[in-house]
Amino acid sequence: MRAIFIFFLLLQTLLSQETELKRVSLQLLWLDQFQFAGYYMAKEKGFYEEEGFDVTFKTVDLKKDVIKEVQEGITDYGVGRANLIQYDSSGEKITLLSAIFQSSPHILLTLTSSEIDSIAAFKGKSLMQTVDLLQSASIAAMLKSKDLDISEINVVKHSFNLNDLVDGKVDIYSGYISNEPFTLQEMGVKYNSFSPQTEGLSFYSDILYTSAIKSRENPQEVRAFRDASLKGWEYAFSHISESVELILKKYNTQNKSRAALLYEATELKKLAYFNTKKVGQIDPEKLQRIYDIYKILGVVKNPLVTDKLLFHNKNMLFTKEEQDYLASKSSITYCTQPNTLPYSAIKNSKFIGIGAGILDLVHEYGGVHFELVETNTWEESLMKAVKRECDILPLASAAPSRMKYFNFTQPYYSEPLVIVTNKDENYILNVETILDKKFSVVQGNAFIEFLKLQYPDIKLVNVQSIQEGFAKIERGEVYGHIDIMMSSAYALQKFSKFNLRIAGQFKQEMKISFAVRNDDPVLFSIMNKLAKKITKEDTQLILNKWVSVNYTKGVNYWYFKEIGIALAIFLFFILYREYAINKKNIELQDLQEELVAVNKQLETRAYHAVQDLEKAQEIANVGSWILDVQEETLTWSKQSYKIFDIDEDSDDDLYNLFRKRIHPDDVEMSENAYVQSLHEQTRYSVRHRLVMDDGSIKYVNQKAETIFDAQGKPLVSYGTIQDVTSKVQQELEIKKKDAYMMHQSRLAQMGEMLSMIAHQWKQPLSAISSTQIMLKTTLELEKYDLADENEREDFLIFLDDRLDKIALYVQNLSQVIKDFSNFYKPNKEPEFLSIDSVILKSYELIKDTISSSNIEVTFDLNAEYFIDIYENELMQVILNLLNNAKDQLIDKEIQNPLIIVKSYKHIDEIVVEIEDNAGGISESIIDKVFDPYFSTKLEKNGTGLGLYMSKMIISEYHNGTISVHNSILGAVFSIRIKNSKK
Repeated sequence: MRAIFIFFLLLQTLLSQETELKRVSLQLLWLDQFQFAGYYMAKEKGFYEEEGFDVTFKTVDLKKDVIKEVQEGITDYGVGRANLIQYDSSGEKITLLSAIFQSSPHILLTLTSSEIDSIAAFKGKSLMQTVDLLQSASIAAMLKSKDLDISEINVVKHSFNLNDLVDGKVDIYSGYISNEPFTLQEMGVKYNSFSPQTEGLSFYSDILYTSAIKSRENPQEVRAFRDASLKGWEYAFSHISESVELILKKYNTQNKSRAALLYEATELKKLAYFNTKKVGQIDPEKLQRIYDIYKILGVVKNPLVTDKLLFHNKNMLFTKEEQDYLASKSSITYCTQPNTLPYSAIKNSKFIGIGAGILDLVHEYGGVHFELVETNTWEESLMKAVKRECDILPLASAAPSRMKYFNFTQPYYSEPLVIVTNKDENYILNVETILDKKFSVVQGNAFIEFLKLQYPDIKLVNVQSIQEGFAKIERGEVYGHIDIMMSSAYALQKFSKFNLRIAGQFKQEMKISFAVRNDDPVLFSIMNKLAKKITKEDTQLILNKWVSVNYTKGVNYWYFKEIGIALAIFLFFILYREYAINKKNIELQDLQEELVAVNKQLETRAYHAVQDLEKAQEIANVGSWILDVQEETLTWSKQSYKIFDIDEDSDDDLYNLFRKRIHPDDVEMSENAYVQSLHEQTRYSVRHRLVMDDGSIKYVNQKAETIFDAQGKPLVSYGTIQDVTSKVQQELEIKKKDAYMMHQSRLAQMGEMLSMIAHQWKQPLSAISSTQIMLKTTLELEKYDLADENEREDFLIFLDDRLDKIALYVQNLSQVIKDFSNFYKPNKEPEFLSIDSVILKSYELIKDTISSSNIEVTFDLNAEYFIDIYENELMQVILNLLNNAKDQLIDKEIQNPLIIVKSYKHIDEIVVEIEDNAGGISESIIDKVFDPYFSTKLEKNGTGLGLYMSKMIISEYHNGTISVHNSILGAVFSIRIKNSKK
């Protein structure tokens, strides 16, 4: 037993270790605010956890050297300013991962009343600055650009109290464009703002970085942390309201208001997407410009090495083993096809063609250096690769014969095989129809093996080049030449003297990969990763670039031999062109006039369409709105303003007006519905209340649909809002009426119940009365001589027996009252009961009344399943149906009256049927029996509510149905309730 316990303990330990998250720390640049919302959202939305991180945030501590702590590994990641370049321009200590803000939010503020309205006016003034001016490249550059020396300003320690500026204790205040301007506006203080961005100096800020050691030794971890962080930022900027609410609840150590956080978010989003569509970008050229500023300021000495300072794709792609492998090899050698342009050729000992573009691309992706091994033929290249004199073949297909020597990476490109023939030949619709003919192929191509496997009887003739193959076609030695599409098209262009064309193609395509020597698995892993990085867009750009250049080279200059004819034709076309232009000008003028008329018609139609739409919205009391999610701008239709009771000329932010109008209890529900629709990319519909200025309440239905881009980002939401106040009020009135009807029905049923109680009390009361008379008669007639001891004892026995009977009768009366009292207690919550037990309990209440009418009741109960039931309400329905059946049998004086009660399970429903043999309900009224106030017993004080309330109880309380139909015997009432068996 102990061994089993230890085994499970070890198993639990191993499982917990597998799922344990890695703890990492992130040093923020300042105190909690929207400036770090992306990191908060990455944590709260689980983006960090998905990558295996448990992240701890550290807020600013001005006494610490944060950059040094990150560099030494005390803190894993940090957020810093552009002065990171000053700290380590060589990239030996830290690595920059991403720049959240493409332009620094850092600004300088002065009061309008101070008349410091230019940077030149800063001279001799006091500046409150958080860090050394030289550490803030953007501010320092702005001052330098205005020929203002830093020494000419009195820099004082920052108090972080904006009142020091307002009260005149300091002349110039260093702050953020996303914070202090909002506070000054709230205070009603007019100010001047000096931003480096307005001076054309946009420098990075809030740069995510880590130590150079970590980026070198754990590139996968660094990549994962960076990507999760950027995912958080994209989410934060796409869901600003949600992010603000999170900060208010969890990260609001500064106690900023919602309005302040929304202002901050709006300003920072502009900076994050300044001149870019993707958050976090770092441009090496821009980094160089920032470095140059520091150089001008005289605070950097080492040259900038962006290749080391920036976290590149190569760091992300390769493991430490692969990086060590590349570091140990000066270059990767390759052999190639020396004469198969546009793909591959060797010219002046240099590799040219599309293949050269591919190697340049993978060098850019992975920093891998390649060295050409020159050959004269493709067969020589293959032999050198087999002998391991070159490591890879950059353009190769996986032929079976090559598998002995090479491993082939994932294909990065594919091309169809085509057939070139004389122009006189017909187009080839089906390759198999011409396989009896001869075809030339360049010797050594991998597709030769494929052709022989696919078409064993094909007749192939080896040639050394495409040009030789084309010559054989013209001499009639072969029917056509087979090669890949691009090579064939290029050759036809280059060797235009041949009267040939591409006449057909094979269905299969040749897949192009890197062939890597199969005795070097690490190199194969590297090249396979690089092959996976190459996209269709990459290859298309290379193809377009190379082909466009070579089409220009293929111009045929034979036209100059006919220069005289060309000049004559040219003069003719000049004259004709002038005639044609005049004619076209007249036609153009006519078209312009038509266009003006059409535009007027369109404007008129558009105007009427807008008017019609506004009229339709007014009639339907439906407004519309459009939300630009990216820009966070909301537009309303005229009817929307009316519904919200807001002036169309209002300058207030529509979103804030909208949110202010929502009933406080409905805010979270309505916002959650919209957020969920964005998350699930579905439409949403929600009903909520609006609170008007006079305190009145409106009910509205909102519906919306959002358009998303290819990456799943929300772009625009289109919605409608309909005022349904009158409809809701009608529904509430209906509910009040239903409640009143229910009360009336209860009263009517109570009358029937009192009748039942009287009937059930009749026999016990009669028995009590008889016993009392007997006791009185016995005493009056002195049947017992109480003086006699034996007779006195007999009398006491007689008296005790009679009193016991009276007590039994009283107990019976009490039980009847108890049963009926319980029936009138409403059920607040459903109970998990058998429906058969409810049927029998209901019958017990009416049993005596039915028996006294000589009505036989039979039961066939087979629904022992337990379901959620409001017991007393369901009893009311069953009693009503039994009473109705009893009344029908008595009224129609049916001989051998009978009520049949059945219950059974049908598919996923419990069915209860109550049938009588009273002959049924007239077909003229059977469809009306469940209508309110419809009754066949009005002359007997029938209310017409019994069956209507039964229907309401079954549908609203039990989500079921009740119906009636006639059988051979009489009416059959059926109750159907969904089976909730557990």
